[in-house]
Amino acid sequence: MVKLNTNQDLFFDTTRIRQELGYREMVSLDEALKHTIAWQRANPPTDIDAHLFDYTLEDVVLAELQEKPETTS
Repeated sequence: MVKLNTNQDLFFDTTRIRQELGYREMVSLDEALKHTIAWQRANPPTDIDAHLFDYTLEDVVLAELQEKPETTS
């Protein structure tokens, strides 16, 4: 069995900074994503290590995760 930490969810609550400092986004989420994707397409990485992309291992891990019952923390 492959032992990997697949917990990668990250969430921030911005309520306090919005209430206390009046923070607001300068652009909408859709516009920000469009700009980010355009930049990433225009600036692809120059050196890609193919060994970092082990799709066979990824398939094994995903299959094992699908077999496990979901647990709550």
